Amino acid sequence: MSFRNRLRFEHRLAALVGLLCLALVGATVGGAIWLERRSALRLAEDRLARLADGMAGSLDTTLRERFREIQVVAGLAPLRERWTTDPAATRGILTAMRTTAPDYAWLGFVAPDGRVRAGTEGMLEGVAVSGRTWFEIGLTRPNVGDVHEAVLLSRLLVRAEPEPLRLVDLAAPVRDAGGAVIGVLGGHLSWDWASRVRRRLLDEGRPGTDLWVLDRNGRVILGPRLGAEPFGPARLGAMTEAGRGVFAAEIAGETRLAGFASAATGERSGVAGGDPGLGWIVVATLPEAQALAPVQPSLRALLGLGAAVALLGIALAWSLGRRAAAPLRQLTAALDRIGPDADATSLPRLDGAREFGALSAALHALLRRIGTAERELSDATLRSTSVAASYRRQIEDLRQVAGTDMLTGLRNRRGFVKPAAEAFAQARGGRCGVAVLVVDVDHFKRVNDRYGHDAGDAVIRHVGTLLAEAVRGTDTVARFGGEEFVVLLVGLDGAEAAQIAERLCVKVRAAEIAHGGRIVAVTVSIGVATVSVRDPDIQAAIARADAALYDAKARGRDRVGIAVAREEAGRAA
Repeated sequence: MSFRNRLRFEHRLAALVGLLCLALVGATVGGAIWLERRSALRLAEDRLARLADGMAGSLDTTLRERFREIQVVAGLAPLRERWTTDPAATRGILTAMRTTAPDYAWLGFVAPDGRVRAGTEGMLEGVAVSGRTWFEIGLTRPNVGDVHEAVLLSRLLVRAEPEPLRLVDLAAPVRDAGGAVIGVLGGHLSWDWASRVRRRLLDEGRPGTDLWVLDRNGRVILGPRLGAEPFGPARLGAMTEAGRGVFAAEIAGETRLAGFASAATGERSGVAGGDPGLGWIVVATLPEAQALAPVQPSLRALLGLGAAVALLGIALAWSLGRRAAAPLRQLTAALDRIGPDADATSLPRLDGAREFGALSAALHALLRRIGTAERELSDATLRSTSVAASYRRQIEDLRQVAGTDMLTGLRNRRGFVKPAAEAFAQARGGRCGVAVLVVDVDHFKRVNDRYGHDAGDAVIRHVGTLLAEAVRGTDTVARFGGEEFVVLLVGLDGAEAAQIAERLCVKVRAAEIAHGGRIVAVTVSIGVATVSVRDPDIQAAIARADAALYDAKARGRDRVGIAVAREEAGRAA
């Protein structure tokens, strides 16, 4: 009976200490694994969110530029007489627009009766398009239609792409001086540009990543399985309400991480004269297994270390149990001898202090091991914090790069937003005048065609340098894309801004740009506008400067067009 009780006590003590070791090791290793997995998933989700946001931004930027271009050209006063006179002259205007933006599959001017008066390359001229949604809405207001397959143009255009031609329709009413509608300026934007942006982003991204563009009903309009609906109404509604974010879901039989961003929303677009409001959602996905693949070796190493420490703890617990039970075994043996051996009348003197001292030393050793494990956990936490700080610094660096134009080193559209908002606040508060210059290199396509795209890049860099050197340190120069620059002048009125614009024209005209042993000479046209206290935002002034730029180009280029101040326009009205 006493022998069984001794084994039971010894095993219970060993099991208690062993479980304590397993709990500590499990908590340490499990916590480290959880942190490693969480960090990897967070990093992958951030990358997917940035990828989706980048695709959404590209869609928004292109649609915003084309939508604004259709409205500006339709509203140019110098072109009012040309729309209804010579179709050849109208065709020349349309061809110039398509040269500037080659993604247009077709541009045309349609009379109010619905018959095409002029089209690029003469396509669809004389064809009746009455009843088409873009034309009917375009008679009353500017509009952008959703993606659809081409009907009339599919038989006229030869394409290298195997997929059917898909288009985005843009239209704006053309009015005479009295405000009456004299026709509709329509454009069919080829959806191929969105496919090119998707391929480029996927080539730059992580293997296994995919990009989808969904319409407002959740159908895939760009990506694999066109027309499919990968998400249910609840998920689609949540994405639409949130605007952007991340989630994990079961897609096509596997768990995938996803980052999403809404495209063409009212908050994002900022289009003068109306918002496309197509409700597209861009979703970037990556299998969770691939997101965790880089940290799998670390996770396996942590599991192996945990198993080794657990075995060591179990062995230590067994040893402690046996040593703790040794005095009891000795005492039990002595008691067993008392009965049969008459001479054995006393119990042996046990040096309990030494045994308990050994037990205390063993416990201290165990605590030291626990402290070591805790320090290792603390070090792992500090390392994880350091890695997180490094990720935050890298993200901040990426944000800085995202606001800089890679070709010229100037600010891009994203980088222009903050100084423009600050300058607009100063102008609205009446603290100083603010002017905007929209600068465009004349006949830039000819430079590319004649000297090559490397020469075109050299021209863009040189013009950007000239602009940056010609303005003050308090001013902002940004490249908005292609050959278009925007200059923000703080503390100047319209007359001073016009003088600076004239000097910039002269400076660029006099510059000699050397490239490949040749001298490339270019000129620029500049539109000037001042910020008015009646402007809702800086985009209103940019739109006026843009219209003045088109006026300068219509008057022969290499000159400055000055937009009428909003207050003067109001008084004239």
